[in-house]
Amino acid sequence: MKKILLAIIAIIALLGLYYITIGSKQMTIEMKKEINNGVIQLKNSGFNVTEREIQENREHFVIDFNNTKKILKYIKAYSKNDITEEDIALLKGLKIAFDIEYNPTPKDAIGVDIYPVKLPKLFHQEIINNEDKKIVATIEDMIKNREVLIHININKLASGFDGYIKDINQDVKLLGLKFNGDIEHNKVKNMTQTIKELSYDKSKELTFKLLNLKNFMSNPMNMNFNNQTRHSIERVLIKSEMNHTISIEFNDISGSSQDTQKDKLINSGIKLNIASIKYMVDNSKIVLKNISGDIDIKNINIEAFKELDAILSKNLGDSENFEKAMPILEKILSSDISIEIPNISIEEIIVDKDKVTGFKLNALIKTDKNIDFKKIKNNPLALNSIIDVKINIEASNELVTLLSSNPRAMVLMMILQPVDKNGKKYYDIRFNKGSLKINGRPLM
Repeated sequence: MKKILLAIIAIIALLGLYYITIGSKQMTIEMKKEINNGVIQLKNSGFNVTEREIQENREHFVIDFNNTKKILKYIKAYSKNDITEEDIALLKGLKIAFDIEYNPTPKDAIGVDIYPVKLPKLFHQEIINNEDKKIVATIEDMIKNREVLIHININKLASGFDGYIKDINQDVKLLGLKFNGDIEHNKVKNMTQTIKELSYDKSKELTFKLLNLKNFMSNPMNMNFNNQTRHSIERVLIKSEMNHTISIEFNDISGSSQDTQKDKLINSGIKLNIASIKYMVDNSKIVLKNISGDIDIKNINIEAFKELDAILSKNLGDSENFEKAMPILEKILSSDISIEIPNISIEEIIVDKDKVTGFKLNALIKTDKNIDFKKIKNNPLALNSIIDVKINIEASNELVTLLSSNPRAMVLMMILQPVDKNGKKYYDIRFNKGSLKINGRPLM
């Protein structure tokens, strides 16, 4: 839905849509022309447009999602995500209305209300019991009362937009969802979204609560993966009180990502910080404090990965899969792909009343781009020699002792013999050309 929303914003903000120097009436005439062009584009893209009403300063029309094959091509033009025909088929039968107002405020050239007027056919096909009937009836009542609604304003310079989703206060709560952004050269340059609360409360069966989300994305419609994101969430809680009281709570989540594309290769960096994670089962508690993670993935041949995914999704036999995947795998590895993890760490761990210092980890995973693929064809086990892995772990003595006391981890801790240094336990793990060594001692 977010991608469709961005596409709608882009259509409304076509070049020359608004001119601050012209009069209100002339501006409305120009905007009506552009909206009409947008409606024609929707028709040509597979949407059936009905109930169109045009007044002096207002307009109304409805589009449906029945021609899903043609609509898929249109949506793919605005989305870098791998949307399939099966995905878009889920929307078949959906009808969405648009109410447009010209010059609604002194600063805005156009205001648009977007709301569903008919549910997809899938909602009715999947009804299997009275509980499902109640849910669908509730949603239909919400649609009838226009309780599911997106509002968008675009300013008179066509340089920015803002809007909101109307608060939903049912079993599912969606409160305070607002968004805004900048438009440059008729495209959405960046977008910020905030949510005050997203929650679901099903008595003791399930409680879900997300509070104060803020998300920023640059170039959200860029098809070449050149964008940045930043996000933060104050709190996420998932809780069940059926046979046992089980809950997991995340506090103060923040992170960012950056994707850059050059030719067919993509570099991606991800950073994540969480102030605390609390996991509780009845009276037992585990708390992780100050969790951090950085991951950099370099030289991803995205087209080759898509080709590989397409082959694997065909459910071919193992030998046929291997035969077809080999030249694509060669493409992926010849780009010198690597995964670097500068840091994954947990500062402190609390298990019930025991408090221990955590650990730090860094890793580097590389592939040998000069591998002999003819050799792999004759011996698939030779794939082991492609990967070169280096992992370094620094853990506190208290944490190692705590883990060693767990029967499930005891055997592993006996195999992973650490090196003592500066009051910490160190593990140097290497996997190269099919050989595994831990602190210099070969295991494979």
